[in-house]
Amino acid sequence: MENLIAENKNKIVETIKLLAFKEVSTLFDRLDFDNDATFLEPLLFSYFNSKKDSSFSKEVLEQILQGYFISNETIKISQNIFNKNGIAYIPEKGYFEKGRKNIDSAILKQGDFEIVKEIHPIQEKYFIEFSRGHIVNDNPKHTSVWEDHYAELFEAIEIIKEHLPEFYKELIFANKKIYLHDNPKILNFTSIETLGMLYFYVLGNKNIIYFIEELIHQGSHNYLYYIVHNRKDFFKIDVDNLVMRNFTLQNWDYRTVYGAFHGLFTVYQRVKYFDKLLMKNIFSDREKHELLGRFTDQFSRFRTGLELLNLEDIYTDKGLKFYKKLDNECATILKKYNFLQNEFNLSNREVDFRYSDFCELNSFDDFIEKEKMGLFSFN
Repeated sequence: MENLIAENKNKIVETIKLLAFKEVSTLFDRLDFDNDATFLEPLLFSYFNSKKDSSFSKEVLEQILQGYFISNETIKISQNIFNKNGIAYIPEKGYFEKGRKNIDSAILKQGDFEIVKEIHPIQEKYFIEFSRGHIVNDNPKHTSVWEDHYAELFEAIEIIKEHLPEFYKELIFANKKIYLHDNPKILNFTSIETLGMLYFYVLGNKNIIYFIEELIHQGSHNYLYYIVHNRKDFFKIDVDNLVMRNFTLQNWDYRTVYGAFHGLFTVYQRVKYFDKLLMKNIFSDREKHELLGRFTDQFSRFRTGLELLNLEDIYTDKGLKFYKKLDNECATILKKYNFLQNEFNLSNREVDFRYSDFCELNSFDDFIEKEKMGLFSFN
């Protein structure tokens, strides 16, 4: 699988290189052609996917890339790259306020990740409020909250790096940047059209476990994009466009088959790595209480329809092998924790798990008493 993923990454990089140099031929002499990181800049994916809207000119491509130029050049900023807050984000350079020539705010990067402080206008269209598969607001408000939460997010990343090194390798392979905002109606997301970016809403404080789950959840979406880059390697049908309910007759299931497969993969990843964290007994008190709640939440997200399909009609041999690995291993781990379904009540959970809601029905004090009795010891 690692060879396949590396090959797919190379194909993606080569495609972006070709598109960039076809768009602006002079870029060839101004960029390090051998630096793949340049061509995995998330804004490049957004730029080329915006071509169908014809909303951004070639000069925007140059401005996105100017932070990667081999030689220092005068920063150029056109009016249409200033966002709704009057800020222009230039990757690798910084943030420029309208009317000022100097950098207003520096790039915030620690280790392998950058916290994006302001969204580039080319990515604004991806912020949408959904309900039951339908867009209810295609222009929602959202405000960056990086200052309040970046330290805790970096702390969560360090916990993953130390205790889940296998996943950390996957995380940094497919993800580069994270944007934090304040609108919980915009569900956390990634997109192949912004490949390498993660978008999280943040509520309140004490979000370590929340960040760990979303780094695993959303980060795994981006990783899966690389794995199944060539759909025909894994699927016999047009999984991007065929809808689950047409196969399963479950009227509620508006997902595409591809979307459902992403769901299986991200549940598998959370179950797999939550298990490892619990086995290592890293967390205690409220953090462990929350982690167990989030783990219990995975039961209702597993086997939500894919198991009802005629597998031989859907998957190639490689795809079927991959599907069975995910399904079987996830089921095996969940079986070990099956008793949690009787211990915790998640009946008030809506779309997303929220710890505050969980605590309304699951007393922390009761949890502590049972913890003292060893009920939640797994190592």
